[in-house]
Amino acid sequence: MKEILEKIKGLHGGDSGGSSTWFGVKFELLIRLAAAAVLFISGLIMSSNEKVALVLMLVSFLVAGFDVILRAIAIAANERRMGEEMLVVITALLAFVINCGYEAAAVMIIYQLGFVLRAYAIGLTRGTLRERIDPYPADVTVLRGEDSASIPADEIQVNDILVIDSGERFPVDCEITMGTTVVDMTAVLGHEYQEELSEGKFVNAGAVNVTSEVRVRAVRELNDSTSTRAAEIASRGNELPSAAQSGIERYASLFAPFALGIGVIVALVLMIFTDISTEEAIHRGLVVLLVSCPAAMLAAIPFTYLSGLFRTLYNGVLVKNAALLDSLSRIGAVVFDKDDLLSGNEYRVSAVKSDRLDPNVLLKVAAHAAVGSKSSKAVSIVNAYEGIIDNSMIQRFEEFDGGIAAVIDGVVITMGDRVAMNRLNVAVPEDEEDPLTVFMALNGRFAGCIQLASTVKANVSSSISALETTGADCIMLSSDSEENTHALASAAGIREYYSQCMPIDRLEKIQEIKERFPVNSVLYVGNGVTDNSSMDAADIGVCLNGAANATSLQAGEIVVMDSVADALCDAVDTAKLTKRTARISLFALAGVKLLLALLSVFGVTYQLWFAGMVDVLAGVAAILYSTYIWAEKS
Repeated sequence: MKEILEKIKGLHGGDSGGSSTWFGVKFELLIRLAAAAVLFISGLIMSSNEKVALVLMLVSFLVAGFDVILRAIAIAANERRMGEEMLVVITALLAFVINCGYEAAAVMIIYQLGFVLRAYAIGLTRGTLRERIDPYPADVTVLRGEDSASIPADEIQVNDILVIDSGERFPVDCEITMGTTVVDMTAVLGHEYQEELSEGKFVNAGAVNVTSEVRVRAVRELNDSTSTRAAEIASRGNELPSAAQSGIERYASLFAPFALGIGVIVALVLMIFTDISTEEAIHRGLVVLLVSCPAAMLAAIPFTYLSGLFRTLYNGVLVKNAALLDSLSRIGAVVFDKDDLLSGNEYRVSAVKSDRLDPNVLLKVAAHAAVGSKSSKAVSIVNAYEGIIDNSMIQRFEEFDGGIAAVIDGVVITMGDRVAMNRLNVAVPEDEEDPLTVFMALNGRFAGCIQLASTVKANVSSSISALETTGADCIMLSSDSEENTHALASAAGIREYYSQCMPIDRLEKIQEIKERFPVNSVLYVGNGVTDNSSMDAADIGVCLNGAANATSLQAGEIVVMDSVADALCDAVDTAKLTKRTARISLFALAGVKLLLALLSVFGVTYQLWFAGMVDVLAGVAAILYSTYIWAEKS
């Protein structure tokens, strides 16, 4: 019996799989509404014959709303509560009792028509939003042996060789196999960014080929591409409802009996304390009961949050559900791991030490020895030397594991880390333990060392500054020394930092930070691979570099497509805008309902069909108003 009730509960005009639909509404419902409208008009025409008119109205009511009646019964029996459907059914049945059959039929038709109109508005607007974040080409050129063919993007298979001309989008995640071109990543990262890519480089779906034709190998199919998966996750964002939506659902389940009681009280008060007829008093009470139905709110508010989720993704941040968007709007602190602020492979020379040579001379010799290497450490040393490299002095160059060797003007120069120097039997100072220190020897004898320091990622300082404008405190945790941590924090513009934090210390520190922000959310920004425990300890875990790392889509609750947190600022602003828009819509819908109730109580208008129609139109207007989130600059 319970299984039957569950099936009946799911019976509605929406798509349940396998049925032909129009914007998610079954054609069966559209046909029934058309038939109910014909019966309704026939009943109005036959109004002179009351019995025939009543039968026509009753049949019209049943044809339009038999599924609503079944759902009302199923919810009451299975969940022991009154749903919005029960309010509509009770209103319509009581309208029949007071000899207002045409209003009963009209109420059910308008209720179902409201579902159709809301589905149309949502489907139309959802399609527009989806096109903005999912702008893939309809067709693409694929090579089949020596021949080429044009196929839909969704037919691309892994390892297919595709030809992407200048101006075209890359339809799937792929790897360049032939050619060099400039790729515009704006649609993927949410901000303007172009990069020159050549053979062997990975390209995200949705990026634009700017300059020249290239051939690429499909790495993933369309549905598995990072951007497509992100769009699908955003589309399902309302599976975990926002606080506003949860409140409306509680209202729908708890307030329905009270709404019925208020309707009865209104009718009794009017009958006892006024001279209006019993039929009219009941009629006015029914309007109060009808407008208490939260259907308009249950459709408009979730879609408002869906618009917010789509906007954040368009700006380069995947927020996985509406509840997270609510939490993001209450941001209190953003905790960074030191390594996630670093450029990763770019260094700067912080010090040059030597007891045998002038530091400037040692740096000059090191730059000449390192100029033939492409390693990031060698490049940083060459860049630090401000003089001109005299290639004629370089008589020999060799690169080996952990270091380099060169003959400069007849002198043998060896440079490398501690392990490499030990293999060459060069004694180096024991007090230099920094792994970024590069040691140098002249003719096998230690001559000095060059200390390197990590550099922060581009735009980190501006990201920190922008996050602070949202009201968030930016905090950095580091396992490094106090000196190095302070230097990095200063470069990044972070005022609060904690050094020598081991993994267990990080969890304790995050808990302390959360205690400072009991209401607001604490975010932890990481890579989602080595810091899962820290991300779990925070209120919200944020993963960086989602466009290049598909695992981030699963690891983080919020995923920033870029490797820096710039877009997170826009996401916070969008979250606040979404919450504000939802609140405005909620108050506006509640105001319309209150106005309709007051107009009915005071007898200005108490037509059920009018109240139902205005309520439906208000709900559709609230859905359309949610597109303001896209139009407004955050």
